[in-house]
Amino acid sequence: MGSQPNHRSNASPCTQRLGLQYQLSDSLPPTLPFRRDTIVKSLRRSRFVILAALAASCSFASPFAVQAADPIPLADSIPLQDLDGHFPFQPPESLEAWNTRRTEVLEQLAVSQGLLPKPTLAPVKPVVHGLQELDGYATAKVYFESLPGFYVTGTLYLPRDGKPADTKRPGILCPHGHWDNGRFYHASDAELKTSLATGAERFESAARNPMQARCVQLARMGCVVYQYDMVGYADSQQISFDRAHRYGVKDANPEVAAGQWLLYSPRAEGLMQSTMALQTINSLQAFEFLANRDDIDAKKIAITGASGGGTQSFIAAALEPRIAAAFPAVMVSTSMQGGCTCENACLLRVGTGNVEIAATIAPRPLGLTAANDWTKNMEQDGFPELQKVYGLFNAKKQVELHPFIHFPHNYNHTARVKMYGFINRAFQLGLEEPILERDFDLQRAEQLTVWDSEHPKPEAGLGFEAKLLASWATDVAAKIEKDPTIASKGWKVLLKPSLSLAKDLQSNVEGETLTVRNREKTEVARGRIPQGWNKPIRMTGLTEGTAQAGTLQVADPNGLELVENQQSVVKNPRPAAAYTFGYNPTLMQRRVGTAVAALKALQAKGAIASQVILEGKGDDAVLVQLVKKAVPDLVREVRTIEPTSPDNIGSIRHPAFVPGMLLYKP
Repeated sequence: MGSQPNHRSNASPCTQRLGLQYQLSDSLPPTLPFRRDTIVKSLRRSRFVILAALAASCSFASPFAVQAADPIPLADSIPLQDLDGHFPFQPPESLEAWNTRRTEVLEQLAVSQGLLPKPTLAPVKPVVHGLQELDGYATAKVYFESLPGFYVTGTLYLPRDGKPADTKRPGILCPHGHWDNGRFYHASDAELKTSLATGAERFESAARNPMQARCVQLARMGCVVYQYDMVGYADSQQISFDRAHRYGVKDANPEVAAGQWLLYSPRAEGLMQSTMALQTINSLQAFEFLANRDDIDAKKIAITGASGGGTQSFIAAALEPRIAAAFPAVMVSTSMQGGCTCENACLLRVGTGNVEIAATIAPRPLGLTAANDWTKNMEQDGFPELQKVYGLFNAKKQVELHPFIHFPHNYNHTARVKMYGFINRAFQLGLEEPILERDFDLQRAEQLTVWDSEHPKPEAGLGFEAKLLASWATDVAAKIEKDPTIASKGWKVLLKPSLSLAKDLQSNVEGETLTVRNREKTEVARGRIPQGWNKPIRMTGLTEGTAQAGTLQVADPNGLELVENQQSVVKNPRPAAAYTFGYNPTLMQRRVGTAVAALKALQAKGAIASQVILEGKGDDAVLVQLVKKAVPDLVREVRTIEPTSPDNIGSIRHPAFVPGMLLYKP
């Protein structure tokens, strides 16, 4: 392999995407003497038998590989999207249209990362110690708080080029991906030999730790570099590696005290609290650390990382406009979007994908690499679209792609040389290209760790995790209470997918009968609304038979069925909400879309008044509340009967579960 092991190496099955990615209707042999859709429909009540058969015929590393409660969709249903799907990007034709779309994408990104409202971050008061003078550069150990009590840890690389001490220099943020131990990575002898033999690396030191090689070379080029840890890697152990990156591999959430909650729980998802959000917050705080240094030109700060570090790079650059340039390596593509829980968050990629998110960085300089992995088709699918967006700004030369398809997933010397040239040009360093590395003295974990007897490790463990989430929730709740428009903005983002779905549905009103169908012609709503109806409209689920007068029966526009009153999730062996709801609206959000389509059809036919009263019971009470938020001009009032409380939703599969609902409240 190349200079670095597989993006999802032995440490992290966050990388072993073992899920069953097909629907049952596709798994049945086409040679059977029956129609596959007939078989599926006739076996609605035999799901557990089917799943048991699937489990017996497949081998999985995780006890969550086949979950008995997984709903089996009808053959004429619309399957859910997952991280291994295709995420094409179609840029608008005008700059005005792109700026409108860009705003929408960034609003969605902010909500997905728990940044609406942005939590109160700790003042950046870095502890810098352990300075080591080396050949052409120096290193120091640095840590500081992001959220209060939660620390960013890493290594600072400083130039030693003889320039005056008051020289303002570029700053480079260097997040890392899922290489074993991250900043402390040390390749095996076999990996080292392969890297040298294939030309992936030139020196043993770089082959042992290519992340360190990157930082050393950038410092020798005159940049101040901060390499910081992913949550759960190296010195960042307040939330463990297993919690941050292996959730669901062995266990789901352990028990905690009453009133407490942990990451991945329905409550955390309802508050938009995630591992990815924590890492994004750390990246934004790391930017502030560099921007506030006296030796850095705050207008010349870039970010670069590979794989999971590439995800952190383009997400941070999209959210922080002061990041002047970004070089996410071997990550941005229209294919696999990010396999780990730390690269996924609810809402993140609903209706969008990594290429479009990266496009929001335009017109700032953006550099990419591709390898023989999910990025290998970027030249044909993804990069031309990025060029088109940059062309809208007359800045087509500001975006670069450097494909090295003969190498596997990597950030090796050949790719890094392209990054050095990118930084050289972006910040006008005036260095002759190509910029090649030279050897350096490799530092090991014991030389790099920020913790020692004088700098003890901070609080860690499940108790700390619960306390961190509680204080985070209290902080943002106070901000929303002070400014209710924040919740309105949040709901606008959460319900945008509902309105998009409504546009794709086909409604028909004949007399007092309404039907709504999806693109597969499946009936997803029916109602009986007499002409001029001025009484409350009762919303319910879709049942057999004719709806009573004044009733709208509203189902999932995707046509997916409930099993044991649980909604569909993608076939991923790890039960994290983000793997499903980072790519798809929830059932409740989808039902809102169906309801909106029905009401608009009735209004267009003059069957109802310009504003209506909606009524719902239980989960349907939540439905009518959200419909009013989605189309407030259409709904005058809602009446709820025994409404499902968001606080009582104990599963991400609950039919009324909506990420962010606890944060913004119905």
